[in-house]
Amino acid sequence: MNGNILEIDALRLAYRTRGTVAYAMNGATLHVAEGEAVGLVGESGSGKSTLARATLGLIPAKIARIESGRMAIGGQDVTRFTEDQWQAIRGNPVAMVFQDPLSYLNPVMRVGKQIAESVRLHEPRAILQSRVEELLWLVKLPAAAAEAYPHELSGGMRQRALLAVALGCKPKLLVADEPTTALDVTTQAEILALIRELRERLGMALLLISHDLGIVASACDRIYVMYAGHTVEWGKAADVFGRPAHPYTVGLLKAAQAARNAEGRFATIAGDPPNLAELSPGCPFTPRCPLARAECSAEMPPPGPARNAGAQEVRCWAHR
Repeated sequence: MNGNILEIDALRLAYRTRGTVAYAMNGATLHVAEGEAVGLVGESGSGKSTLARATLGLIPAKIARIESGRMAIGGQDVTRFTEDQWQAIRGNPVAMVFQDPLSYLNPVMRVGKQIAESVRLHEPRAILQSRVEELLWLVKLPAAAAEAYPHELSGGMRQRALLAVALGCKPKLLVADEPTTALDVTTQAEILALIRELRERLGMALLLISHDLGIVASACDRIYVMYAGHTVEWGKAADVFGRPAHPYTVGLLKAAQAARNAEGRFATIAGDPPNLAELSPGCPFTPRCPLARAECSAEMPPPGPARNAGAQEVRCWAHR
């Protein structure tokens, strides 16, 4: 690892609609080094997908605005990029695969042409047919898939096709936003194994976004935990999942267990997710936190080493 391919530092991003301001990212921090696999986890609505889309400049310009913080890709500050500037770096160095490939593949264009279009944009001198065949082979699709329309493929094959489109750009970082959610368990395992193999073969970094902690733990070197637009804990996967520090991370891990308690119920995190348009200046997890104290409602703590845990960083007054 020679440096960071992605750097997000204290990024604050607001959505403004009908007089309401909601902070989908509220001081989020995340770094991905070259060749590294990083996981991002959290409840629905925690800001994971907004962060993913921000890395490619895909946030809706009419209602979304970055208010403060910094985002850099390959050492280049992209925080205030225009649409034309984003177009120049989408695909290479950063590409993305989405949760539902059927929504992002062109339904009236054959798969092979969509892959070829990706190659043509980023590698204009390539021999298209041979490059398309190579990419299909990389994602373990038969050559005949090039002549198919997306609806003629299974869910797993469509996800592989979307991977081929992304890889046609030769990205240094692949952002995978819930890439296995719509797939059955067997196909999930196949897609994850394929992504792992492609990373090793191509030397590509990965940002894997998921609410499935098991998937992230098996695929990633480091983990970031996100809540209400904040990254509240991060570090090596073994530290974050083995000895969690933030009460929210502890709650997530308990809720992910299949075992029932003495009353026959699954573990849950008490309370409701916060309203992002009505956040207090303190830690947004305070109303649900079993360790909450007075200062938690007054101010969001700075990141620091986790006390009596692993080597991870955590934003929690209980560790100060």
